[in-house]
Amino acid sequence: MTDQHFKGTVDKNINNYQLTSVIRRESREVPFSPFLPPETLGEIFSYVGDDIKSLHSCLLVNKMWCESAALILWRQPFDISSIMASADLVDVYFLFFSDDIKNFLLTSVPNGLSHLLSNRPSLNYLSYLRYVDFKKVYKAVRMWLRCKTLFEPLSLEFKKKQIALANRIVTELGKIFTTGYARLDRLSLCVDSKYFEYNPIDSEEDCLSWPCYPGACSALSELREFLCGGQFVKDKILHTMAGICKDIEVLTIHESADTSPKMLAEFINAQRRLLKFTLTSWSGETLEILSSLRRQARTLRHMELIRCTFPKNEDYTKLFCGLAECRNLKTLKLSQCQNLSTKIMKPLAKASFEQLQTFIIDNEAVPDPPTLEIKNIIQNSKDSLIEIGLCVNLSLYVDIMETIGSCCPNLLKLSVTIERDYEIQQLITLFKSCTKLVELRIPRKWKLFEVKRSLIELGNVLPFTLQSLELDGLRFSHETWEEFLKICPKSIDHFTFNCFNKSIFVSTLQKYGEECGKCVKNEEVLGQFYLPMQVSVELR
Repeated sequence: MTDQHFKGTVDKNINNYQLTSVIRRESREVPFSPFLPPETLGEIFSYVGDDIKSLHSCLLVNKMWCESAALILWRQPFDISSIMASADLVDVYFLFFSDDIKNFLLTSVPNGLSHLLSNRPSLNYLSYLRYVDFKKVYKAVRMWLRCKTLFEPLSLEFKKKQIALANRIVTELGKIFTTGYARLDRLSLCVDSKYFEYNPIDSEEDCLSWPCYPGACSALSELREFLCGGQFVKDKILHTMAGICKDIEVLTIHESADTSPKMLAEFINAQRRLLKFTLTSWSGETLEILSSLRRQARTLRHMELIRCTFPKNEDYTKLFCGLAECRNLKTLKLSQCQNLSTKIMKPLAKASFEQLQTFIIDNEAVPDPPTLEIKNIIQNSKDSLIEIGLCVNLSLYVDIMETIGSCCPNLLKLSVTIERDYEIQQLITLFKSCTKLVELRIPRKWKLFEVKRSLIELGNVLPFTLQSLELDGLRFSHETWEEFLKICPKSIDHFTFNCFNKSIFVSTLQKYGEECGKCVKNEEVLGQFYLPMQVSVELR
């Protein structure tokens, strides 16, 4: 088969099934190189990145196919494997360990490791590695140890030994991942306390300090995405990486845990092109952190603050000044933050976010809610907003729906809490202007609001472009639901609602689907520990 013929066969628009068939046929018919350069093979194989079986077949064709397929398979191996298969990966990486750690593990787990070879494999799998997730590596190591010590008697002492061994292995894996031949694009050091049981003593190396090992510069200097989270102090990691990583584009920090705001600000200031910054569950000082965003004003596009507490002793007039200078911002999300008042939001009200496409605020109750500030942010967006989420007490935001209607003609997604009948009337008025909506969410904030005729009125004005409707915050009878479905647009493919009797509500929805030429593809109970239960139904 010629190069031209092969390229004509493998077109970018063919689906994965067709492409998989081509690769399998080639692997059977072509015993030698099909004369495609590695770059082209890599591009082709990337289309079947989820089809592990086909990629494994490609490994057996020839050396060039093997290396191109291995690049896909070993780019993020812990992510594309099941928990049992990811445990087997430790067998492979064990071969790259130092002789000291190999001998230590062979002594500690003699029955489970005696069969492993001591020579390194012919392929340098470390050189293919591009993304590592600490949490998945730790879980894989724990599963690996469990399999290797299957016949050991269970005891508290044995469990402590396993935890200590897991730390030693994860530490060694961190060393070879960050100081070997790897060139990481993404790194996640997010610790899940549900699985992570290790409490290091002072004399032990901390398995969480992967970036702090000598020689980590070569593996991390090209890092683009970094996630760091968990109940541990992150100062050492942030300080070390500030000197190594200069081109982080996506930064996510979960949980302050006494981490120094100065260290995080230092890390942000060291970056040259930060695009997305997410800060979650931060309870310490934030002024220095948010002020550091001035350095990213040209590049920052996405900003999320989730479950953050803004201390009252901070200078409210300056807190958001740095963020206000990020005029190219496209996404701003402020979810479940404490003390988010009118004073603290004032700088954002004066900002010119003319490219803002997504604005979401989920504000807890405060004495002086930022009513005017939210209105100004929407007005200053200059028609660019396509998604708005207002999980707030609408009774305090008197004319907010009118503002959205007049300023957001291109709105596609809307999420708004409803707790009073006249608020549904405001929503009905909104649809006279916003006629392109594809998703409407009415989430639950504090309690379910019971509706009757107002839901029917809403069904009469819903845009015919609507595809997803979530009524999580409302409660209604089966009769109201049946009448609503008779008049609402036939374009809706996804419903989420609350009900006491799932079978009756879903059967009514099946009739709605039959009228639209659709059937129920999937139904799922999202919340079944309280009544009414929350149900999600997808039609196709």
